[in-house]
Amino acid sequence: VVTALSLHSEWKLVAFGTSHGFGLFDYQQNNNVFVRCTLNPSDQLALEGPLSRVKSIKKSLRQSFRRIRRSRVSLRKHHANNAAKIQEANARMEAELAEMELAPVQRKIEARSSDDSFTGLVRTLYFADTFLSDSTHHTPSLWAGTNGGCVFAYMIRLPAIEHRADEPVTAQPAKEIQLMHRAPVLGIVVLDGHGAPLPEPLEVAHDLARSPDMQASHHVVVTSEEQFKVFTLPKVSSKMKLKLTAVDGSRVRRVGVAWFGSSRTEDYGESGLVVLTNQGDVHVVSLPHVKMQVHYPCIRREDVSGIASCVFTRQGQGFYLISPSEFERFSLSTRFLVEPHCLVEPPFHSGPLSQHQPEPDGAHRIPQDGEEAESTARSIMEHALLNDEKVLQEIQKSLEGDQTSFLENSMKSAVA
Repeated sequence: VVTALSLHSEWKLVAFGTSHGFGLFDYQQNNNVFVRCTLNPSDQLALEGPLSRVKSIKKSLRQSFRRIRRSRVSLRKHHANNAAKIQEANARMEAELAEMELAPVQRKIEARSSDDSFTGLVRTLYFADTFLSDSTHHTPSLWAGTNGGCVFAYMIRLPAIEHRADEPVTAQPAKEIQLMHRAPVLGIVVLDGHGAPLPEPLEVAHDLARSPDMQASHHVVVTSEEQFKVFTLPKVSSKMKLKLTAVDGSRVRRVGVAWFGSSRTEDYGESGLVVLTNQGDVHVVSLPHVKMQVHYPCIRREDVSGIASCVFTRQGQGFYLISPSEFERFSLSTRFLVEPHCLVEPPFHSGPLSQHQPEPDGAHRIPQDGEEAESTARSIMEHALLNDEKVLQEIQKSLEGDQTSFLENSMKSAVA
């Protein structure tokens, strides 16, 4: 099952992710570039499930008790020399017991479910032209984030344009990031020297975005379910982070990059991350300082399908399903509003419907108030009733029937 997909139309490459790995495909030459398996046999979190931390601690405690047992056997022979070893083993055991007491609390904050066993599942893929090997040469790259909080970065070598159809595309691993809290990675964004997200493919070529700053150092923002973390490139050292789950208990479900243009000045705008949580709230996080800006309730927390189907646009708008056949649109931008730009009112006809003629070009109808509109509608109904022979016949029959029934009732009452 494909869990993530990313296309770069300028490089003619498509990346795909599954529950156990990811790969890169060159659709111009129609061949695979590489395939990477994300399952790690030595990763106990992937093999033992959500209680792997407790199990690993139990295993270490078992080994500690075995060491203590061996030390007791050797204590009979060398009592004086082994006293220090026993104290060291006891201190190690106390430290491990303290760690075991803190582990369930930490797991409770993270609120990991049974899906934690799928640590190799690929959640996001991202193409970027940035610095990975050194700070002077930028190369195309592919980034992949997994369900176990791991980020893989691959350098891609593209042949020259004149040899693009003949020479193969190659890739090699460059960086690997492991988040300590091991929360699923939902989004990866590379920021240029000005702190702005890199433009989409072919946006600069079609004058839809400005060229990125490739002189200053770049940064990569890794968004997980619990926090936002910024790393420097190419050293991949932690710079800053913003915690979400530890503050309000919510978790990130959807994330996107948006550009918020000013409604007063066309030349000014700011970039930010648009985040949807499992509570149905929408947050806007500033870039590159990852500070919380605004917070709005958007979707009901019980609407799981609506939260799962939500997508964001580059202009700060969003769409989500309110039913299997309907979607709702919302906007966080002051420039791109979700409102009608005009209102068309149906004209009221003062004369007969059959005699209505379209107004000539340039003519304007004077708007009528409520009383005039009501009187006009009443006159139209009267005209329609009086000119319809069937309606008149029905009215006449009903009147004759009422008169006959009235006379019969009067005669019966007189006889009685």
